[in-house]
Amino acid sequence: MGLFSSVLHVRDKPRETVIAALDTILRAEGFSRTETLPVSAEGPYALPNHEAWVSTGPYYLVSLLKGRWLTVIEAHFALHSQGAPQLSDLGNQLSAALSCYTLALLVHDDDLFFYNLDREGKSLDGYNSCPQYFEEERLPDAQIEEQRHTPEPFEALLPNGGSLDELQVLLNRGWWNAYDSGTLDEDGVAQGDDDAFVFEGERMTAFGTLLQLHGNQGGYPFAAWGEADGIAWREFVALRYKKGT
Repeated sequence: MGLFSSVLHVRDKPRETVIAALDTILRAEGFSRTETLPVSAEGPYALPNHEAWVSTGPYYLVSLLKGRWLTVIEAHFALHSQGAPQLSDLGNQLSAALSCYTLALLVHDDDLFFYNLDREGKSLDGYNSCPQYFEEERLPDAQIEEQRHTPEPFEALLPNGGSLDELQVLLNRGWWNAYDSGTLDEDGVAQGDDDAFVFEGERMTAFGTLLQLHGNQGGYPFAAWGEADGIAWREFVALRYKKGT
């Protein structure tokens, strides 16, 4: 199985404010926070009952504000059927509640990378690295264009030294370049896309690094957070929620 990763970043808001907003949003979905645990240097896998919580209730790892961004890692898996909010919906609601930017990032099986950028409850841009992925037939161009990313809103968020052109090149690599150059086959599969990321976790890492979502000049560590070295886990707390309590 490839990489699955769901990470949300909140801009310019302290942790206590973000946690209070999380509690309010989860409460509206019928969940209450039952545990708040500091994460040790060994990381979340060392927390008591970590494996059980991954599938029994909403479970988030929340960092301190680092630079301009705070990190919320979605540590649970496949709970949306139980009413837990989708990460993109959670980001939108947080952006409205806190009057700020939020950026939700998701990797699916290392084959797809998605993001949703929101500000004050308004969607500014969305991205799908391969709109054709779940389709059995070639999508009409009109449907593809409806899913095209327009990353101009990121211009205000780029750190010193970053450029919108660099971001656009990063996002277009692979499927979108093949679509624009007319080299998709009859099934919508890219042909000769040698510039593509082999694993979409690599695109997420490059994206986070360019935007400095982790708050420093080093490489973005949160795409494969479960196995990554160099994460300052002591700066995180774990929040666990249960239904109807």
